[in-house]
Amino acid sequence: MRPSDEYEEAAPPNAGSDRGLRLVDFVVRLDPNAEYFPIATMEMMERTAAKVDVPLDAIDDQTAIKVADEEVEVVISEGEWRLFYK
Repeated sequence: MRPSDEYEEAAPPNAGSDRGLRLVDFVVRLDPNAEYFPIATMEMMERTAAKVDVPLDAIDDQTAIKVADEEVEVVISEGEWRLFYK
């Protein structure tokens, strides 16, 4: 694995990018402040959001989002999440 361009963690070749699915015009980053993923702090998510050209949605395991007709909605959140706007 190598450090990705957009993120501060290792990623397989061509996988460490905000262009993974190309289905929506925002980035989803998982597991902010998770004990099992100590590098993924909310501060790291904020730095990452500054590097990408679209909004970044940092969601934990207790959060779900719904995308329908270009509308994005947080439908479940018992945990921690944050949307970093551009």
